[in-house]
Amino acid sequence: MRKAHAIYCFLSIIVIFTTPVLTLAYDINDKLNTDTTLTGVYQYGDIDHGEPHHPGRGSGILDVRMNFHPTKTDEFQLTASYTDQDGLNAVSPFSLAPYDDDLKSDLRHINGRDRSYLLEAWYKHKFILSQDSSLAITGGIIDSSCYIDDNAFANCETTQFMNEIFVSQKNVNLPSYDIGGAAELEISKFTIRAVEMATKNEEGRHYNYHACQLGYKADTGLGEGNYRIYGFLTSDKFQNDNESGHERLKGWGVSCDQKLGEILGVFTRLGWQDDEAAVDHEKIYSLGLNVNGKLWCREKDEIGVGYAYLEGADEADINHTNAAEAYVKFQVCDFSDLTFDVQYIQDRIKEDKDPEGFIYGIRLNTYF
Repeated sequence: MRKAHAIYCFLSIIVIFTTPVLTLAYDINDKLNTDTTLTGVYQYGDIDHGEPHHPGRGSGILDVRMNFHPTKTDEFQLTASYTDQDGLNAVSPFSLAPYDDDLKSDLRHINGRDRSYLLEAWYKHKFILSQDSSLAITGGIIDSSCYIDDNAFANCETTQFMNEIFVSQKNVNLPSYDIGGAAELEISKFTIRAVEMATKNEEGRHYNYHACQLGYKADTGLGEGNYRIYGFLTSDKFQNDNESGHERLKGWGVSCDQKLGEILGVFTRLGWQDDEAAVDHEKIYSLGLNVNGKLWCREKDEIGVGYAYLEGADEADINHTNAAEAYVKFQVCDFSDLTFDVQYIQDRIKEDKDPEGFIYGIRLNTYF
């Protein structure tokens, strides 16, 4: 009864808050548009970490994006986000975050800087090289996850999976919301993306991040497929595994998604990173399935199922991690969707008790 009452109160607050706001939405013009999303999430854990543990936490996130197209080849964007909660992430004992959205600790003093809540502020110019080729250059405060390790079925914590391992490949160490630049070359069905960023790590050290991705879009009788391979490298500003010096982060990975007709889609990711620096996991493998709501005559509904296995680094405390997640998303109306989610996470620790258990979640999105 206590859990049901908490969920009911949380959803009631979201509905009460969003109803008057929706009346303020309007189109500005054909060159300037805004997208705003209000997301409410409640997660409840049934966790065994030496003894039973049943935490329950909620969060509400307001995301605002403003995009300005003065011409067909020029684009400016500002993205901001606000929340005053850290949700279940604040008390979770797992090596993987149960919810991968940007929460309180991520939005204040971003990357150890004085800036808070402002996530992106960039300018892009696209050079049209021919009928089927172009080069886009972006500079400013950017998010590297928008360019590297993207995936059609496992890439958005707001509308798809909640656990971080199914949003982006953890071993890519993608930095977000800092100074950088990106180049995107498109030639027919091939794309080449390169990202350069200057940011700070958790140890407070400034470092440079470099990444490059080659992608191919396949159109087959089954449907569209996307196949990507990428690599990354940082400057040597990360503590090594015996705390005697500093090393680089470096590695590579693959991200693929393929439609299997109008109903089904599959995805897979694999990644490896060098473990000379102090890292939790050296190898990661994940795969999953997407089911479109056309199966039950509701095209905007969907089901997602994913499994991931993470192999611990040689000197890390973690031997390996298993993670599985399933969600079902219902389109409530034109401006709202509701997701029910369940996760299972298991960390095998070398010299400590193993945390494992289920996390049940509910997520309500309102768009205006």
